[in-house]
Amino acid sequence: MKLESKWTRGIASKLIKKVLRDKSGCNIDVQLNKFRTTVIEEKTHVHLDIELDLSKDELDKLLKSIGL
Repeated sequence: MKLESKWTRGIASKLIKKVLRDKSGCNIDVQLNKFRTTVIEEKTHVHLDIELDLSKDELDKLLKSIGL
């Protein structure tokens, strides 16, 4: 599966931004540049190229929310 069109990547970026805001409470700007998955013999490879713009405090809060 590939997400290559600008429109599809824009929708996915908005969904990711909403999930991050709901789960962590951080307001993070998200830009999904590329998303590709391949499945070969029951093994899945995921390539994700994403850009996030956030403050250092938001980064600390995000990392804390995922246990790092």
